[in-house]
Parts: sequence; structure tokens; C-alpha cells
Amino acid sequence: MGKNMEKNQVSPVRNLFAAAEKIELAIGGFCLATLFVVVLIGIVSRLMNMNAAWYEETTRVFFLWMMWVGVGAGFNHSESSRVTFVVNKLPEAGQKICHILYYVFNFLMFAIIIWFGVRAAMQQAKMGEMGSALRIPMWLVGIAVPIGGVFGFIGTLNTLLFENWRLKTTADELEMEEIAEQTKKQIAEEEAAERAGEGRRRK
Repeated sequence: MGKNMEKNQVSPVRNLFAAAEKIELAIGGFCLATLFVVVLIGIVSRLMNMNAAWYEETTRVFFLWMMWVGVGAGFNHSESSRVTFVVNKLPEAGQKICHILYYVFNFLMFAIIIWFGVRAAMQQAKMGEMGSALRIPMWLVGIAVPIGGVFGFIGTLNTLLFENWRLKTTADELEMEEIAEQTKKQIAEEEAAERAGEGRRRK
């Protein structure tokens, strides 16, 4: 019950986290779709013996963006960083220490990524670095690093404030809970459809 109340809690701060997650999905989806199209164009270009230098650089640019945004997105619900098997075997005091270290190291790691990522992007901008084939400013590529760090920081903060229970939950338990939620939603939709059908028949 406690988990469901936490997950269903709505607040302006929670809405900001949800908006950040939507932005991550939009950027990641755009990069993935662009990569797919560019790879197809590159394959056709090679078959036709056309110059594919721009294709190789474009692939690297969008792959880097997708990778760094994906790194940050993986921490939204501690999805890519949870290892609960050993932690759950520890005494309660040991579990609390591990959970504290999880947040400390993650916040520290993403703060370092943001700091050095911003400095590297600013240096690229000052030096006027340009892509060899696309001729785009390289800071547009480098800025993906701190942006991924910001998303990771936000995701870790979301877990700390609203979904701390996830650190104590195994992947199998999370999967079973998600299946149960989907089943409840499906049953509710079917019942609503049946009631709507009965209402039409009575009319």
C-alpha cells in the first residue's frame, strides 16, 4: 500500500520530474529514429559508391547524444543501477548505509560529469572546433555530456524523494508489480466498456 501511495502521489515537483522524463524519451527517440534513417542512407550510399563521410560523423553525433541521454534516463527509477541481491542480505543498518552511499556516489558522479562536461563544451566553443564533415560546432556534441549528467542527477533525486522503496525491491518484484498494475488497468477498461455497452442496450 505504501508503494502505491508513493507512486500515485502528485505534486508540482513530481510533475517536473515527469516532464524531464518525457524530454529524455523525446530526445532519445529522435536520436534513435535519426540513426536508423542515416544508417539506411549510408548503406545505400556505399552500395552506390557515394561519399559517406558525412554519414559516419552524423552517426557518431547522434549515437553520443543517445548514449548520454540514455545514461541519465537509466537513473529515473534506479532502473540501470539497482543491485539488490547482496544488499537485501545485509542487516537493516547495512542496507541503510548502502542506500545512503548509493545517493552520495550518484550525486557526486553526476556533479563531476556536469562540471567537467560544461567546461569541455565551453572550451570547444572558445576554440571554435568544427566537425570535419558536417561542419557543425563541436560544442553541440560535447554539451550532450553535461545534459546527460543533469538528467541523471534529476533521476536520482526523483528516486530519493518519491521512489526510495525501489532500492529495496528486486527486479522480479518490480516486474510483477508492473504486470499487476497493467492487469488492473486492463480489467478496469473492460468493465468500463461493458457498462457502456449495457447502457446503450438499455436505451
